[in-house]
Amino acid sequence: MEYIIGLISFLLGIMAGYFAAYGKEKGKNRALKEDIENLEEQKQQVKIKYTKEIEELKKNNVLDVELRKYKYEEKKNQFAKFFTLLDEFHSKSNEVFIERFGPIHSKFMENYLVDDVSTQNEAIAEFNQGMMALFGELHQEHLKLATETNSIRLISSSIVDGLLDELTANVGEATNTAQEMLRMMASPEFWADQTILSPLKVKAEEQGQEITSIRDNVRKQMKVELDQI
Repeated sequence: MEYIIGLISFLLGIMAGYFAAYGKEKGKNRALKEDIENLEEQKQQVKIKYTKEIEELKKNNVLDVELRKYKYEEKKNQFAKFFTLLDEFHSKSNEVFIERFGPIHSKFMENYLVDDVSTQNEAIAEFNQGMMALFGELHQEHLKLATETNSIRLISSSIVDGLLDELTANVGEATNTAQEMLRMMASPEFWADQTILSPLKVKAEEQGQEITSIRDNVRKQMKVELDQI
C-alpha cells in the first residue's frame, strides 16, 4: 500500500513538474507570439511611414522639376527677347545709315545748292527736322533695349550684370558716334574734305567689334546659367 502511495506521489510529482514546465513554455510561446505581432505591427507602421515619405519625395521631386522647367523657359524667353531687341537695334542703326539718311541728305544737297537764300534756309530746316526724326527713332530703339536690359538684370547673375553694363555703355557710345557721323556728313566741312570722317569711321568700327565681343560673352554666360537651372 505504501508502495502504491509512493508511486502515485512520484507520478503526481512528475506530472506537476511537466505541467509547470509546459506552462512556462506556453508563456514563453505566448510572449514570443506577442513580440512577433508587435514587430509585425512596427514593421507595418515603418512601411506606411516609408511609403508616405517616398510619395512625398516623389511629389516634391515632380514639383521641383516643374519649377526648374518653368524657370528655364522663363529665363530662356527673356534672354531670347533681349537678343531679338539687340538685333532690332542693330538693324535700325543700319537702316538709318544705309536707307534713311541717303535720301534726306540728297534732297538737302539738291535744295541747298540752289542759289537762293530762302531755298537754302528751307533745305536746312527740313534737313534738321529729318535728322531729328532719325535720332528720335534711334533713341526709342535704344530705350527699348535699355528697358529689356533692366528686366534681364532681375533674373541674371552678377557676371551677366557686369557684361550688360559693358554692353550698355558701348552701345550708348556707338549711338553717339553714329549721330556725330550723321551731323558731320551734313556739314560744309565734310563737303569740302570727306576724309575728316575717317577718324569717326575707325572709331565706329572699333566700337562695333567691341559690342560684338561683349555680346558673344553675354550669350556664353547666359547659356551657362541656363544649364545650371
